[in-house]
Amino acid sequence: SAPVATTGQQKLRHLLRIEFKDPKEDYTFIHEIRSNQGMLVCHRKSRFHLAVIRESFSPTPLQMLEVLAQIQHPNIANIFDVYYHDNKLWVVSEYVDVSMLDLEFKRLAPEEWEIATIIGEVIKAMTYLLDTVPACGLHIDSVRLSLKGDVKLG
Repeated sequence: SAPVATTGQQKLRHLLRIEFKDPKEDYTFIHEIRSNQGMLVCHRKSRFHLAVIRESFSPTPLQMLEVLAQIQHPNIANIFDVYYHDNKLWVVSEYVDVSMLDLEFKRLAPEEWEIATIIGEVIKAMTYLLDTVPACGLHIDSVRLSLKGDVKLG
């Protein structure tokens, strides 16, 4: 997606294209992710490229899309595609492997530096989000870790 400059503050925005079709035409659904975090999917053209698809329940979907187009941060999962089908808005985003709820801290306690790193990355993402999307709601399952060591909200 090509970035588009906005007027005034020179913020870059992603150009989000909305597909008016069923996302199942482009994505294969693998399984539901726990805690209503969406469905794990892979693109039909790239089977090794995993993503997450979630239904948006926003009462103002056009405003939500405008906000999503502004979000660009290394600690926030990227948005790949947006679909509108059967009066539902679907957002396809980057799959980040492990939720904080999936980690068993009692069995394998993290070291202090690991905790500090995770908290630091989450604070960076939350500060950015609160500046960009003041009314966003986050919960512990939104904090995710990749197998590469990335910490992202997604």
